Amino acid sequence: MNKGKTKQHTAGLAITSLVLGLVAFIPLVGVLLGVLAIIFGILALRQIKKEKLGGRGLSIAGIVLGVAGILFTILLYGSLFYFGFVSETGPFSELKINASQQILTQDAGALELYKQKYGYYPLTLEEATNAGYTIFGSDHFLKPFYYKVSSDGQSYELKSAGPDKEFGTSDDIFPNR
Repeated sequence: MNKGKTKQHTAGLAITSLVLGLVAFIPLVGVLLGVLAIIFGILALRQIKKEKLGGRGLSIAGIVLGVAGILFTILLYGSLFYFGFVSETGPFSELKINASQQILTQDAGALELYKQKYGYYPLTLEEATNAGYTIFGSDHFLKPFYYKVSSDGQSYELKSAGPDKEFGTSDDIFPNR
């Protein structure tokens, strides 16, 4: 028997807030679900107060988890952006070196095709691009490649500045020959 206690119903919005807060840790949708968890949590707190329902703790947990999910997503993508594009060292530095070398090698191949067709190398990388060849003019360190053609147009120098972003240092990257 119930001995004087009435069972208090839990606000559905509180449960929704908690569930959304939990799934807000999924990186691709974390910010959106975190915001929804916060909104539903606030709405649930208002409903709980107005209608004398249960679930206040669930609502607060949903709000806290929503905020934590948003922060987690921002931290995760911020770290990926930093180490992927800004940092000169870190977990992606070797990948950026290899990718830059592959791009240089592809560009060198396009320059060779240009020379076969015209008998000389283009004066600029843009000239080859304008002639219909696919040329990428910068590396994965967000620095333009160095490209210089000899005066007779029969040889060239093509390189990336590498991780230190300075040309003429030991970490310069060249195409595979």
